Amino acid sequence: MIFRIELRRSIAPWAGLAVVVVALGFLFLLSGPWWKVPAAWTDHTTTTALWTRFLMQFLWPIVVGAGAIQGMRDSRSGVTELLATTPRPGWHRAARLAGAVGALTGLGYLVVFAVGAVEVLAHNGFFSPGFVPVLLVGLLGVVAGSWLGLAVGRLLPHPLTAPGLAVLALVGTTLCWMSLEPDVEAVLPVRAGPLTPVLAEPRGSMVTTTGSLDIGQAVWFLALATTGFLLLAVNSVRARLLSLLPLVAGAAIAVPLFPAVPENAFTGDSFAARKVCDGPICVAELHRERLAALAGPGREALAMLAKLPDPPTRIEEQIQPTTWDGPPPRDPHVVHLDFQRNDDLLTADASDLRLAVLSGAGVPTCERPSTADVSDMGGRMIAAAYFTGELKPLPEFTRNWFRNQSAPIEAAWEKFRALPPEVRFARIVALRQALLTCQGDPLDTLVPGALR
Repeated sequence: MIFRIELRRSIAPWAGLAVVVVALGFLFLLSGPWWKVPAAWTDHTTTTALWTRFLMQFLWPIVVGAGAIQGMRDSRSGVTELLATTPRPGWHRAARLAGAVGALTGLGYLVVFAVGAVEVLAHNGFFSPGFVPVLLVGLLGVVAGSWLGLAVGRLLPHPLTAPGLAVLALVGTTLCWMSLEPDVEAVLPVRAGPLTPVLAEPRGSMVTTTGSLDIGQAVWFLALATTGFLLLAVNSVRARLLSLLPLVAGAAIAVPLFPAVPENAFTGDSFAARKVCDGPICVAELHRERLAALAGPGREALAMLAKLPDPPTRIEEQIQPTTWDGPPPRDPHVVHLDFQRNDDLLTADASDLRLAVLSGAGVPTCERPSTADVSDMGGRMIAAAYFTGELKPLPEFTRNWFRNQSAPIEAAWEKFRALPPEVRFARIVALRQALLTCQGDPLDTLVPGALR
């Protein structure tokens, strides 16, 4: 009965509603990074959970601020001393209030994920249980944030407490997010990043949080929630000081488990990244439907590449996402195809799939992701044309851009195919080595002076 009254009369329903409205407003009204490759939020339920955790940068300050507003209720009503004289223990009332606020803010967070899960199903995305740890740790973070706000509001019942605490929480989540982003200059050390529920942007559809990060954050948020509840329930100064012990113990256990470098916060998702193979052709479970389309042209391409010294013998989907400041991984014996970043491959026909395998003589670009370079693209296009006999744009994100930059590549192709067969073969071998080591100019390796 009292719990139902708290649900109706507290700020809890409005806090949960605010979480839902703000989160869905970001996801549906803003074309943020969650709409883009290689980690669209509708591709995979784990990716949906990771993007929901990224949005905690804005949602956690709302939760903490709302808790602070509710925590000041007794002081604003002038009933603090009256309630202190009642025989019922203080933790009874604290449990009902904290339960109501924590339950509905947590429910708001779960509703946001549920909407995302429906979007995944509607877009024929991949549904796997890998999202559970990511979601549950985020839920713990939401509850801990609301209870922290309740405690601070009770201890500091001032009109500026709630807005001030919300601003501090926003600054904190932003600084913690920066420390977990690999390409952002951080203010805080990396191990301080997981102290809030916010996570860095997922850089691929087949990644999830590491087990050590999940355990560390679970311990930390449980400790934070315990301290928040105790500060809300007790009255004496000594009891309040003792209430800080769970927080200290939680930090002592959790911080050593947190990643020392941002890259260690994520790992491959064992469900989505599981290999599905047809002989030497392998894709991830996430893209199982592409295996049948790739098997035929993949084998044809491998047969063409077999004439090279030390040729590749396998084709595998690239599982780990590429970094923003470095080239994709390469292996002389494996042709890697990146279905995550190069989403054109998800709808490519047999001709384009064969072309993707043959590009660069089976070796990917040495350029950073989303970087267009005439020499790199031209060298890999001509290498593919060497095997097929026809110069065609590669099935990559830069295809349309290079249609307007094709003149020097076409001129270099005409010069290249006019060379004697043994010279062309030697230069293809040299190009392959240049791309494997990322040393030298690809187009200049095939046709010296092509861009001068």
